Amino acid sequence: MASFPTLESRGDRRDRRVADRRGLALVATLLVLAVMGVLVTAAVRAALSSARTAGLEYHEARVFYAAEAGVEAALAQLKIALQDGLLEDEELVDVGPPELEGFSYDSFSVRKLGQSVVETITDGPFAGLYALTQNVEIHSQAEDRAGTVSGVVLEAKAQAIPIFQFGVFFEEDLEATNGPPLEFVGRVHSNGNIYLSSRNAWYRDMVTTPNRVFHNRKDHNLVYDGVYINDAEGNEVLLDFDSRTIPGAEAFKAESCEKFDCRLQTDAFEVDSLRLPLPAGVPAYDLITPRTEADGDAQREVKFAWNADMYVTVDLTDTRRKSDICGGAPSKQPDEVVGNVDIAGLQPVEPGRNVTFNIGGNCGGGDQYDVTVIADGVTIYTAHLGTACTFNLTIPSDAVVLEIVVTDNVGSMSGSAFWYGLQSLGTGEPTPWPNIQVERPAGQEVPGKAEMCAIFQWKWSAFYDGREEELKDVLTIDIGELGAWVGGSETRRAEIIYVEFIVPQNVLGYSQELLDLIPDATLDPAVRVTRGAGLPNRLTVASEWPLYVLGNYNSVGKWPASLAGDGITILSTDWLDSNNRPRDDEVFEPCEGSVSYQNPCPRYESWAEGWGYRRAEETTVNAAILAGHWPTPCDHAEAACPGGYDDFYGGGIENFPRFLEEWTYASGAKVVFHYLGALVSPFTSRKTTGTWNGTYYVPPQRDWSFDTDFRDPAKLPPGTPNVGNVIRTAMREAF
Repeated sequence: MASFPTLESRGDRRDRRVADRRGLALVATLLVLAVMGVLVTAAVRAALSSARTAGLEYHEARVFYAAEAGVEAALAQLKIALQDGLLEDEELVDVGPPELEGFSYDSFSVRKLGQSVVETITDGPFAGLYALTQNVEIHSQAEDRAGTVSGVVLEAKAQAIPIFQFGVFFEEDLEATNGPPLEFVGRVHSNGNIYLSSRNAWYRDMVTTPNRVFHNRKDHNLVYDGVYINDAEGNEVLLDFDSRTIPGAEAFKAESCEKFDCRLQTDAFEVDSLRLPLPAGVPAYDLITPRTEADGDAQREVKFAWNADMYVTVDLTDTRRKSDICGGAPSKQPDEVVGNVDIAGLQPVEPGRNVTFNIGGNCGGGDQYDVTVIADGVTIYTAHLGTACTFNLTIPSDAVVLEIVVTDNVGSMSGSAFWYGLQSLGTGEPTPWPNIQVERPAGQEVPGKAEMCAIFQWKWSAFYDGREEELKDVLTIDIGELGAWVGGSETRRAEIIYVEFIVPQNVLGYSQELLDLIPDATLDPAVRVTRGAGLPNRLTVASEWPLYVLGNYNSVGKWPASLAGDGITILSTDWLDSNNRPRDDEVFEPCEGSVSYQNPCPRYESWAEGWGYRRAEETTVNAAILAGHWPTPCDHAEAACPGGYDDFYGGGIENFPRFLEEWTYASGAKVVFHYLGALVSPFTSRKTTGTWNGTYYVPPQRDWSFDTDFRDPAKLPPGTPNVGNVIRTAMREAF
């Protein structure tokens, strides 16, 4: 009997398939778990490694930022060091890293790379100006407490931008319409329009403006064809076109480049307005104003008053006896004796007094005396006394220093005796003076009372200014007396003298005694420098009031120098106050008791109407000038402008340094005024506001040049306003 296979039921087969699938799932699950385990392990290991790396990078980053902070601190200190325009080696040594908790700077240095150079700034707010550039390298290496070290090396340009870098710079319209010849060497720039009309003017360097050039006057229509601008090869080329005759930009450029090698540039060339190198927010007039506690850091950085190492205050609200200000009374004995001489006055030695002088105590003893008397450098008396031992003379009323030279031809008594500061001596007469105070930084010597009044001499109604039509009340700074007092002493040396006047609102509070000294019934303070042909050292004199220069200034052994004021007036070497002031018996004495607030003495007014200028003599001034000017109010070509000439024309660049004399010889030849410096007018005058009218002077022949020494940072005048600008050029990590 045949056998047959056993057939599985449908349910058994289903159960077996399910069991197989469960086994596969288990295997798959185990495999997934294994893979996940590997992945998790790897992730944990990666996370731990990343955490360790992140921790390391965190420390490295912090140390790198600390090193970078060192560089930033050095840059800030460099800017402060550049305020005087000169980056000294000692200043670099003083540059240090910041103090950051948890970090130290074991390696930190700032050093110069090469010598300082003059570079033209090509971009930024000072584009177009030149900078005295010193390349520097800053190395800053920081370390944290964990020993992590990082370093940065930064290369930068330390730029000092001085204001005295133009031959001429005007913030507003510049007018040059000279009569006598004017030759100017140096760049001329105005941020306003430029007006050129003259029969004889030569400009040896570039003339630039972001506005327009007009071959005409501003005050009225008058074109003179005598303006020349040098081309690049130094050829004198006549100016015969302007922005009106050639209004198109491309045509103007073509003509300028054809004639002057593009050395006359206007808005056609897209010239930028040159921002004065002053910190942002500081108005230009602040440069010359007194210091105040309200001044911010920017003002303190650039104002002459804050940078002064001799600050003089003249308080016209506090008047006293002259002897109270200057101390003491006239002396019979000399202030100084050089050599072996015994001499004294039998009366007090003072200006205007007749004094008998006695030599030695052996009168008639056989000695043979020769005597020379010198007042302020001028010999006023000589005598051979023989065996006599006395002589008599009247001391000049304006004498400041008296020297008596005695030579004994028989014996051994020979030498010189000096009486100083004669104008400062109290005479016992009721002469009010303003209170004068001198302040100096710690460690600097302050002049004594008598010395102070010899250097700073006060005079009510000292002289008449024909342009301002005022009798000026003057503080004269005697540079000769200053030099004698300094005498080479570093503790006496003064480089920036600032004069502040404290002025009452009016003269209502003044006594009649004082009013009699000002017959014009007004206060008109001014500063004047005199006997300044040879300066004792680098010197800047500044005030917010009018500033006058009497005689040659800085013409012997030239030093870096500048003069800053509301307006600058030149008084020639032939100027005498006595020729420009009413005589006592003519005005002052008859006017006693008649002067009051707003009521000048009629005798004075009559004298002023008849005042006339006197002849000048050749004079030299070598100093940068920063001052205000008085502008012509509008262009005659404008419909609303009245135009005109007398009392309308501002005076132009030719009268920026003002004049009050006849600068013509009797022969008709012109007297020359020699000027070497920089003429900068960043503001309109606020106190020197008399208009030009041509009746108070006859102009000089002007020989003017830019002082190229100002391109050397070591030869800039003290206190020259600068902006310190530091530009990064390259940075790398130090390993």
